[in-house]
Amino acid sequence: MPLRRKIGIGLGLTLCGLVPHQAQAQDSCAALRGLKLPNVEILIATRVSGDFTEDFVTDRDVRTYRGLRPFCRVRGISRPVPGSEIGFELWLPQTRWNGRLHMVGNGAYISNIQYRQMIARLEDGDVAVATDTGHQGSSLKFGWRAPEKIKDFGHRAVHESVVAAKAVTRAFYGKPARFSYFSGCSTGGYQGLSEAQRYPQDFDGIIAGAPGNNRTNLTLAFLWNYLANHRPGDDSRQILHTAQLKLINRAVTRQCDKLDKVADGVISDPLKCRFNLKTLACKPGMAAESCLTAEQITAAQKIYDGPRDARTSARLYPGYPFGTEGVATGPGDKVIGWEGYWAQTERQNEPSRADMFRYWVFDDTNWNWWKFNWGSDVDTMQARLADEFNAVNPDLSAFHRAGGRMLMFMGWQDPVGSPIEAINYYDSVAALSPGRTPAQRHAATQRFLRLYMVPGMDHCAGGPGASAFNTATRDSAPPVDDARHDMLRALEAWVEQDRAPTTLIATRYARQDEALPPAKWPIDYQRPICVWPAKPEYVGGPVKAASSFRCVTPR
Repeated sequence: MPLRRKIGIGLGLTLCGLVPHQAQAQDSCAALRGLKLPNVEILIATRVSGDFTEDFVTDRDVRTYRGLRPFCRVRGISRPVPGSEIGFELWLPQTRWNGRLHMVGNGAYISNIQYRQMIARLEDGDVAVATDTGHQGSSLKFGWRAPEKIKDFGHRAVHESVVAAKAVTRAFYGKPARFSYFSGCSTGGYQGLSEAQRYPQDFDGIIAGAPGNNRTNLTLAFLWNYLANHRPGDDSRQILHTAQLKLINRAVTRQCDKLDKVADGVISDPLKCRFNLKTLACKPGMAAESCLTAEQITAAQKIYDGPRDARTSARLYPGYPFGTEGVATGPGDKVIGWEGYWAQTERQNEPSRADMFRYWVFDDTNWNWWKFNWGSDVDTMQARLADEFNAVNPDLSAFHRAGGRMLMFMGWQDPVGSPIEAINYYDSVAALSPGRTPAQRHAATQRFLRLYMVPGMDHCAGGPGASAFNTATRDSAPPVDDARHDMLRALEAWVEQDRAPTTLIATRYARQDEALPPAKWPIDYQRPICVWPAKPEYVGGPVKAASSFRCVTPR
């Protein structure tokens, strides 16, 4: 029996009318209100069948979902220490539970329960779990003079929530979950890496997409990009605009598209892309939207290069590779490019995540980003946040020993977190793995961790490439429900049957119809996504077929 199966079997539970068998579960839901767990209060335990309307949503209109299978909805609060109040929710299928528990991750700094993802897991037969990360809303003010709240968001909320969820699951069904999974992208990906590093016993399998796990340094990159795109002290006018970003992206794509031996509008290997911005320099008589001024070239070069320490010139965060600037979108795509994260969405005259510096780092509501010191202020930020906030520890040996398996993925055209940072983290893990050669260390790492770099994919999904390969969320659900097309099925097979995943097939749809299942959406084309460090290369045949490509590992 794997080590994590043995943990928590003897956890003390008290529940009036505890029902020991799944067949009797329909009558046991309300009784969960009486469940006593350390530091946990159960607020809601109610049966839901058919329609469900969201309620714990703070930043958008609520949605109603129809035709759901019957489940027991449990909402609770964990208060592990004073100043901590972690909300969690779990949905327990009342029939045909498959023995799995699956926790879904969060997005950005928003407290919303990810109901859409929970529904996908419920319909699969999983116990679905989510957390509000220990605060309400999307404002970063929640961490102002509240170190326990920062710790909750940083890592404690997921851990406390899944511990409580496992106890509730055991009480409801009379037996523990056989397998526990976590999946998420963006903040959810960061949460997955944090779990593997800090709480290696919590999950058997983890999907960590676009993780942004070097959180403090990613936030420094947002600040750097904003400053690079403005004249010093002038917040009123950007240097690069949408027109210039599209101009650069078109030129980069023309030059680097065929690196994989086929012209399809996708740069499969941006690390090989070499492009000189000065070829777009304005000449007399050229229209502004058709060329770049010297100032615009300098601004773009700074973003490609990434933030640096003013004292040593050491790079603090990888620059953004060619292809991430901003691209034309297809049906249903949400492509944001650089401009989505170099300023606040609601306040374009200040940097993205300015409130983190304002409230978490400097405790100064009048903080001036133009006076940021790229030496001493970087040290201050790291000292105050890095330990609880980042998930950069490359030592995953405890996760490996516990039998854990993790799949990471990152879009090559992600403009939020640099795709290079995902590779850097994977490489740092591989550097600790046994072996005398890089190939041996990769092989050792891939016994428990595999990274997929997805050509043409934007942040978590979308972009000009094929990005549907993960049924953990309907937004990127594949047309075929198997371990070849679906990263979640591949992870389940790896965890439960020891069948390690290899190349996956990603799909780009011609259009998506929410009234139909993904299996009935028309397909534009399919592509392989390779286990890093392998990369896709065209070998002949129809360019819209995945079989016309192979994964090639650089020598």
